Amino acid sequence: MTKKEEVVQIFKETFNLEPDYLLDTGGRFEIIGNHTDHNHGLCLVANCSLRCYSALKKVDNIVEVKSKGYPIFSFSLDDLTHKVEEEGRPIALAKGILFRLKELGYKIGGFYMALDSEIPDGSGVSSSAAVESLFAYTISHLYNDGKIEPVVIAKAGQYAENNFFNKPCGLLDQVGTSFDSSNFIDFGDINNPTIKTLPFNLPLTLFLVKSEGNHSSLTALYAAIPASMKEVAKKLANVEFLRDVPLADDLFERIDSLDLSDEVKRKAKHFFIENNNVLEAKEAIETENLEKFLDAIRKSQETSKNNIENTYVKGEYDGSPQSIIDYLTPFIGGHGAIRIHGGGFKGTVLVFIKNDFVDEFENILKDKYPSRYYKVHISPKACNFTPFSK
Repeated sequence: MTKKEEVVQIFKETFNLEPDYLLDTGGRFEIIGNHTDHNHGLCLVANCSLRCYSALKKVDNIVEVKSKGYPIFSFSLDDLTHKVEEEGRPIALAKGILFRLKELGYKIGGFYMALDSEIPDGSGVSSSAAVESLFAYTISHLYNDGKIEPVVIAKAGQYAENNFFNKPCGLLDQVGTSFDSSNFIDFGDINNPTIKTLPFNLPLTLFLVKSEGNHSSLTALYAAIPASMKEVAKKLANVEFLRDVPLADDLFERIDSLDLSDEVKRKAKHFFIENNNVLEAKEAIETENLEKFLDAIRKSQETSKNNIENTYVKGEYDGSPQSIIDYLTPFIGGHGAIRIHGGGFKGTVLVFIKNDFVDEFENILKDKYPSRYYKVHISPKACNFTPFSK
């Protein structure tokens, strides 16, 4: 049974009705631009073929959502207020998105929804942002003729996560889940970033490979990266973010001259190196230059490893993303590129493989990481919305 068939079955069993519509949204890939967004930098994200699926029916003034394996939740549209006891739960995301869209002047309404996801735990493609986009696109298609812009969808998801779910987040994940294909983001204006959709036509197949362990104890390691960058920005140019430091030929020499640890200074250098890698990858996608794109991915991995040092937790190399990268790199050779994906330290790595080498490479994964890899692709559509037919 496919996921679409499953959500239809869940819908019928839960509501004793036929759904009217099917809607799905994807997770997100961080193609390149590792740890740049929090200092107002550049990145490339893309919509992921791993999807969240739903079956839907419009109803009056109430939202009821049944997710596979979880109790149903519901709320009235007469009460969209934030509640502390709902923080950290899906109901907070749904209510927050409806509250924000209503506040922005969009029409909202009730619905029954059955929900299931093929995004595995720990796959690193932001299942929470995918669910946020799912709720927002539901309102767009059921009540606004599908005309709510993707940037509004993304910002509504961010608003709900920050203010109702009570989790700080930027906008990178939400752009990846709400925009079609791949997207270049310039966070120079953090509240209104520049977003350019780039159809991804390079002859590559993508793989996600999971490392061992989880992110639960890594908050301090993540926090040290933006903190280091901001410390350098303050000492170098008396600004808050590295994006506001004037570029100059002697920039790295000036960073080296600061009375800071080498570790802090390397993290700052990464920001400028990685921004340039993003620009090279962007141009490669636009001109369909395969080798230039792969070279940018390799350079991104190099600076993540050597400068922000987020490819493994020190003292925990075995089973780490870096151990996967070191094992797979000799097999990949010139047939592709591999890099840390997302926040790093643990989590996943992202592999780009030329299409003529896919079968050979997948055999290696089947042998070494049989239950820890996913063959994926960049989805051309962030959202698919169709009438349900029996």
